[in-house]
Amino acid sequence: MFSYKSIKRISTIASIVSWILLLMIGVREQYLTDYNIAHAPFPSFVKGLILNIWIISSYFLIWLYFQPKERDFQGLLWQIFVVALLSTLLSMGVNLLLTWLRDELKYNLPFLYAIFFHIEFSLLMTLLISTFVTWKKLILFEQTQFTHYTWLAFEIFLGLTMLAHFVRIGTIDDVYFKIPIAFLIIWILMISINVRWVPHLNFQQKVQGIFKLAFIMLAFSYFVASFRFYFYEQSLISDDLIKNLFPVTLFLFVFVYAVSAALFMLFSLPTSSVFEKKEQEISSFRDLSLAVRDGKQDTDVYKVLLHSSLKSIQADAGWIIDNEFNVKVIYGIDKEDILIVNQDLKDAEYNGSQPIKLNFQPYFRKENVNRNYRSIIALPIIVDSEVKSSLVLVKRLHNAIDSVMQSTVNTYVAQAGIALFNLDLLSNAVKNEVYKNSMQIAKQTQEALMPKKQEINENIEVYVTWEPAIVVGGDYYDMHRLNDNEVSFIIADVSGKGPKAAFNMAQMKGIYHSLAREEGIKPDEFFTKANAALTGCIQRDTFITATYLHINTELQKVDYARAGHCPTLYYSNETNEATFLDNRGLGLGIVRNNSYKKFIHNHEIHYQPGDIMILYTDGITEARSKNGVDEYGYDYMKAILEKNKDEPLKVIANKILLDVYNFMGKEAMDDDFTLLIIRL
Repeated sequence: MFSYKSIKRISTIASIVSWILLLMIGVREQYLTDYNIAHAPFPSFVKGLILNIWIISSYFLIWLYFQPKERDFQGLLWQIFVVALLSTLLSMGVNLLLTWLRDELKYNLPFLYAIFFHIEFSLLMTLLISTFVTWKKLILFEQTQFTHYTWLAFEIFLGLTMLAHFVRIGTIDDVYFKIPIAFLIIWILMISINVRWVPHLNFQQKVQGIFKLAFIMLAFSYFVASFRFYFYEQSLISDDLIKNLFPVTLFLFVFVYAVSAALFMLFSLPTSSVFEKKEQEISSFRDLSLAVRDGKQDTDVYKVLLHSSLKSIQADAGWIIDNEFNVKVIYGIDKEDILIVNQDLKDAEYNGSQPIKLNFQPYFRKENVNRNYRSIIALPIIVDSEVKSSLVLVKRLHNAIDSVMQSTVNTYVAQAGIALFNLDLLSNAVKNEVYKNSMQIAKQTQEALMPKKQEINENIEVYVTWEPAIVVGGDYYDMHRLNDNEVSFIIADVSGKGPKAAFNMAQMKGIYHSLAREEGIKPDEFFTKANAALTGCIQRDTFITATYLHINTELQKVDYARAGHCPTLYYSNETNEATFLDNRGLGLGIVRNNSYKKFIHNHEIHYQPGDIMILYTDGITEARSKNGVDEYGYDYMKAILEKNKDEPLKVIANKILLDVYNFMGKEAMDDDFTLLIIRL
């Protein structure tokens, strides 16, 4: 098999040699025709063969160079923007040189026009092929079956247009428009609506993308205007290259898709800020949920609550007070202003029983003119039916906090109350001997829920190590044999620790064993149904991340989906490299309606015998170093797998855990951890 390096070298040589031959043939024919020298026409088949070699080699060369990171849509647009810019500048230079030779030096030789025409033709084709490669990557992002086959048919049709080169490199008047042109345009429009990548861009990226696409379209328009000279130059005989089926079809496609993508970006701009805000709210909710799990003191929860609330409603400042108006946590405000606002709350008889919102209009009361903050909201933080403290947020503008903002902050405050309650409960229960005995019973129960056998298929080797942080935990793994060739695996992590997490883990196990037995269920379908089932049985402050694998040993295929869980580490024997399958997905229980299916996606890979997959929970990757700041991360585990791929799975697992312990400086995790290794 050829390596990327050898293919790149062969494509480069073939592209350069074929272009030089094409230029020599065109200039020679033009020269002989210009001077009326008798000559036999150059064989169309040979000329067409050279042109096709140049197109195909250029395609492979550009495809090899255009290899951005996964989901790097801005990188793809930037690459084609640079190609369009360079091609346009070079074409302008050619036109300026042609104008200088024609007007200043009075040279008007058609064979010179032929040289310049071939240079501009190669620049345009390079831009077209580069854009085609880029559009292909964007169109096939999150492709459906319909998109796949529609695109495949179009590629085949585009390849068939190159056969016209062998017949003659002639005009399209008597060939192209005999096919139903309307059908072709509809076909291209159907392909061009595949812009699933656009919603993944934020507002700023969409604005930049619109400008890049606009410039690309201007570059194409410039080339159209530039080639008009060659169309009207009667003595030029090489202009039939640009009138051929292939470049015209390619030009029509890349231009229409550029227009389609730009319009989708333009029309989605008004909603971008809304989606970004919702994403920010989900992120803030996750941060607060992590504080429930990791917070050691009340202050930790207060800091996360204040930060999330400030960010969600874009408040200018905020702080948390106790029932005596003593400040606990503060951000972005002077003590003098705090005293003024606290006095306003006292004057309004705020006692924490109900949220209160104050607005001060400076135009009607003289004493409000010099007030720094005119919009104030205070919300009680309730822990076990008791007001423990209050969150105060302020804005400089009058009437700047609406009911939607208040509702959002209410959600964070309620979550913080649950977090504080769990912290108090856990702190008190650990000191109780009865609690310890109950936890031991819970541990035995949880261990009984875990699978006893790991020999699930004769073609699959499995090794698992699992350990809760505090006797019982929220980590869960399981496996199920569907038939002789199909098995499924799941790994999950319930937010929080202790009995509550263990209880939710048990519910997850019941749902898994119920759904995994359904014949033909896909991972994305599994998560959609699991989310619907969990919505009615877990609290709103709880969510579950998970990864689900469906392995077919006969087809050597793995279908998988990820619901907000850590990316699966996959080692391929074919590439001799380990990579993270970083597909996106939202945790179970966060979105509690039918729209959840939009946030989960099914993926598949084909494996070779000996390939390895490692599923794990964030107790490993988020393990803290000795300084308490750095996290273990992903790269160390990847390096260990690549170095020890041929070792027994137990050895690989032990080396990973030993490396984690050395990184932490102790042999005990601060969080639940599970390590599930599968050799296919």
